Amino acid sequence: MFIPPHCPNPDCEHYGSPVKADWYRPIGQYSTKTFGTVPRFKCRSCRIGFSSQTFSIDYYAKRRLDYTYIFHKINDGAGLRKIGRDMNASCDSIANRINRMARNAVLANQMIVDLLPLREDLVLDGLQNFCISQFFPDNYTVAVGKDSQFVYECDYATIRRGGRMTAAQRKRREEIEERFRADRRSIEKSFTRVLQSISRISTGRTTPLILYTDEKSDYRRSMWRNQEISQIMFSGRWRHHMTNSRVGRNTRNPLFAVNYIDREIRKDMACQVRETVQFPRNVSNAMLRMNLYLFDHNLLKPYRIRKDEVSRQSHAEAAGLEGQDLKVIADGFFSRRFFRPKGLELSEPARKTLLRGWKTPLKEKEEVKRRYLAA
Repeated sequence: MFIPPHCPNPDCEHYGSPVKADWYRPIGQYSTKTFGTVPRFKCRSCRIGFSSQTFSIDYYAKRRLDYTYIFHKINDGAGLRKIGRDMNASCDSIANRINRMARNAVLANQMIVDLLPLREDLVLDGLQNFCISQFFPDNYTVAVGKDSQFVYECDYATIRRGGRMTAAQRKRREEIEERFRADRRSIEKSFTRVLQSISRISTGRTTPLILYTDEKSDYRRSMWRNQEISQIMFSGRWRHHMTNSRVGRNTRNPLFAVNYIDREIRKDMACQVRETVQFPRNVSNAMLRMNLYLFDHNLLKPYRIRKDEVSRQSHAEAAGLEGQDLKVIADGFFSRRFFRPKGLELSEPARKTLLRGWKTPLKEKEEVKRRYLAA
C-alpha cells in the first residue's frame, strides 16, 4: 500500500516532513493503461489533491522506459537517436526522460554541496563549445575541488564568435547580431555567479580559500568589480593563484582538476565532443544534461581507477561526504521524483536550470522569461 511521504505543495506545513500522522486522506483512485490503478489523496491542511504518481519520476508519463539504461547510454557518449532506436522510442521521449533525471540531479548536487564542509581549495575554468550553430559559442564555467575533482558548481554563458573568419562568415555574423548579440561581459558575469555560489558554501571555513585559475582577464575583473567578492578578497579569506594555460596538462599542473573534468566531459558527452554533429539546440536542455553528467561524475564514478584496483570511493566521498548521506541522497534516483528540501538554498545557476531560465539565442520565449523572473 502506497503511503505519501509528504504534501507536494511547497507552501503547506506538511511539505518535506509532515507534522501530523493523519495529514492526508484517501479520495479514491483512477485507472491507467501503463501504471494500473493509481490511488489519489488530499492534504487535510492545504486541501491540495495528488496521487502516488505525483511522487514518481514517471509523473504524467504515458509509457514506461528504462531510466537506468538511458542514464548510462547518454553518459557513455550515445546520442538521442541511437538510444531511441535501441528502445523503439522517439527522440522527444528520450529527451523527456533525460530531463526528468536531470532535474533530480540538479537537486541532488545541491543537497551534496550543502552538506560538504569545503575542506579543499578550488580550481575554476571554462569549457567552450557552441549551441545552435558555431556563430553562438558558449562557455561552461565550472568550480572543481583541487584534491577530490568534485564539481561544486557549473554555470553557462553565450559568448560572441571570434577568431579567424572568412568575409562571408563575418557578413553572416553581422546579420545574426542584428537579432541577437552576446553580452561582451558574459564570461565575467558567469564567473561572478560561480563565485557567489562559492561564497555561500564557504562561510564556515576557517582557513583562506585558494582559487586557482588561468590568466584570463575576465576572471580578475569578476573578482574585483563585484563589491561582495572584492570585500572577501581584501579580507584575505580568499586568495587567487593564476597559472598560464600553456603549461603542460599533467598532475603537477595546479589546474589539473579542471583539465581532468574538461577531458572527461569531452570524452563522455556526445554533444560536447569537438567538431561534433550532436551539438545542443537549447541552452536549458544542455544545462540539464550537463547536471545529469555531473551527478554521474560526483556520485557514481569511482574517484580513482588504477591498473589493478578500482576505488569504491566516489568523488563526493573524496570531498568529505559521508557514505550514509550519499546513500540517502541517491536512493530512488531512477524511480522517485525529487522535491526541494525545506531550507535548501539553491544557487543562481541551479535555479535557472530547474526553471529553464537560460536564454537560447534566437529562440527565447517570453513566457519562459516571465516565469523565471516571477519565481
